[in-house]
Amino acid sequence: MGARVIAAFLFLFLIFRSNVDAANKRIRQSPPVQAARSHFGDLVVFDDPVTLDNNLHSKPVGRAQGFYIYDKKDIFTAWLGFSFVFSSTHHKGSLNFAGADPLMNKTRDISVIGGTGDFFMARGVATLMTDSFEGDVYFRLRVDIKLYECW
Repeated sequence: MGARVIAAFLFLFLIFRSNVDAANKRIRQSPPVQAARSHFGDLVVFDDPVTLDNNLHSKPVGRAQGFYIYDKKDIFTAWLGFSFVFSSTHHKGSLNFAGADPLMNKTRDISVIGGTGDFFMARGVATLMTDSFEGDVYFRLRVDIKLYECW
């Protein structure tokens, strides 16, 4: 018997990669030879808006707060650890995520590893898709979340 889906959500969040937005910070930058290929070793901390659609000016329903580490020398791939902290009238609390993100794949799954408030002890899978990409300025991720009954 498979796990039963108890909730499904779709959110988008924009990660600013340049230093234009003070809410994001590259903590460690790899040496120039490695950076040219894959940014291996770079650690980026972010605090960006979560919206229900792909309009940059939409009212946020929360914030995506966390970090990613570029973790391979030969291709673009990262390891993510972040939370969606909700501040809307529809949802209160947070959802927590962690996992490998092979950026060159069209879709990538990471684990939903917990939550608070409306999402207390949440478990599930978040499917990531790159919705928009603008070089070193920003990228926007589409996050399709499925929460499962796990008891």
